[in-house]
Amino acid sequence: MSHQAIYRKFRPKIFDDVLGQEHVTRTLKNQILSDNIAHAYLFSGIRGTGKTSTAKIFSRAVNCLNNHDGNPCNQCEICRSILDETNMDVIEMDAASNNGVEDIRELRDKVKFLPVKSRYKVYIIDEVHMLSKGAFNALLKTLEEPPEHLLFILATTEPQKIPATILSRCQRFDLKRINSGVIVESMKNICDEIGIGYEEKALKLIAANSEGAMRDAQSILDRCLAFNDDKIDYDTVINLLGTVNYQVVLEAAGYILDRDIKNAMVIVDNILNMGKEIAFFLDELIICFRNMLIIKTTKSTENILRISEDEAEELKGASDRASVDELVGIIEALSTAQSECKRALNPRVLLETKLIKMLHTVNSLNIEELVSRVAELEDKIKNNSFTNVAQQPVSDMRKPAVKTEKLATRPVKAPESEQPVQRVKQFENKSDEAIFNAVINGWQNILRTVRSENAGLQAIIRESKLSEVVNKKLIFEFDPKFTFHISAANQPKNRQKFKEVLDGFLSENCEVEFIMKKEESSAKPKQTIEDVYEDVISQFGEEIVEFKQED
Repeated sequence: MSHQAIYRKFRPKIFDDVLGQEHVTRTLKNQILSDNIAHAYLFSGIRGTGKTSTAKIFSRAVNCLNNHDGNPCNQCEICRSILDETNMDVIEMDAASNNGVEDIRELRDKVKFLPVKSRYKVYIIDEVHMLSKGAFNALLKTLEEPPEHLLFILATTEPQKIPATILSRCQRFDLKRINSGVIVESMKNICDEIGIGYEEKALKLIAANSEGAMRDAQSILDRCLAFNDDKIDYDTVINLLGTVNYQVVLEAAGYILDRDIKNAMVIVDNILNMGKEIAFFLDELIICFRNMLIIKTTKSTENILRISEDEAEELKGASDRASVDELVGIIEALSTAQSECKRALNPRVLLETKLIKMLHTVNSLNIEELVSRVAELEDKIKNNSFTNVAQQPVSDMRKPAVKTEKLATRPVKAPESEQPVQRVKQFENKSDEAIFNAVINGWQNILRTVRSENAGLQAIIRESKLSEVVNKKLIFEFDPKFTFHISAANQPKNRQKFKEVLDGFLSENCEVEFIMKKEESSAKPKQTIEDVYEDVISQFGEEIVEFKQED
């Protein structure tokens, strides 16, 4: 007998075998038990979640001669004929290859005939969203007024492409992504049934790469069995999927946390020399830091991480070496690198450049030392002894944090620590001109402060430019092409947050206004009659034009 794929061999035969879709199977069983069958159903969801399997089970259940609690018996004549695909009353169509008007018209002519030996004539139309507009229109009338013996079951991965007129005539069921834990347990049962050994972390890796699709997981398992029919081990899955070994990824993450540029470059070189894709490596690295962030910010990790307990312990130890802000920053930097590498002509060089830039930037800032100095300054402010600190040489303080008033009003974060203390006295007069100059000169520090509190707001504000200061109101201009930015900046919460940052930076209660930059006029407007007279002379000549002024 020829080989049969695992996903076909272990296809669910009853509703109770459909895993992870209890909200669908329970409703269908209740409808069968109460004899409350609708004339059209729509099953939607990503590939491999059980849409077609549920449709086939349902086609047997509604026609079964010996129904058991809503499930088909799979033993009666009707069930066996449907399983053998010899029943003429259950027709399965592929809309991808039968999507024309003529195909649906032919179907419409056939549905008028009564079933040969079953209670219902069932049409299962897979990937129904592939039907043409004309085909949908041809199907509409039949769906609206079907014969009593007719049952339509539609399946699709893209329900948004189906016309609303079709959707409104179907009972819709959305099948969810299957939990990775359910997929792992299902693969364990399959391995036990066929007598194959397995490593649990290998099955978890398969489940993680299936993205919630049971059929994808079973297909990967089938490939692993073809490669090694003795045992499903972690290394086999790694090699077949083209992913990077988890220990190697964890080692690379450790070098990034330690700001070790040399060893980080060496491990990247080794991974790429093994033929691994940069996209896969970065994806695994991002997931690794994501898991660290989850462990650091939450206590419950069982249903979130999809990794073994040993791996969770290793990640917990690694996450203790970094703060939440550092982990978030690393994830954002790696995500940006991943996006840019996909478009780069030489992704390897880009990746190495991004990593060096990220590690070198963080290396140049001793965060713990800066935080310690900020705390020391705050204590001296509270004790009214900051004047002594201000008189110290700047070289002794190694770029202390921002202005005194800001330190006293709210906590200061490390990236804001590049404002010299001498600037405190610069703004004592608080004139509009002084405020304007201070903002222009300290614009990059202001942006860093905004980013530390709201990265999205910083991305918006940095496109603006301070145009003027009027009565302590700072007016920022946006280029006309940034319509979204000015709308977002003028939202009350964003404008208030930016105002707070400026107030702390300037030690002054200021107002903020965002406006659209006006297009400059090609000619300077004439302010006086003399200006107009000079312009006319230049055009027509002094002999023709005469200037008279009434008394």
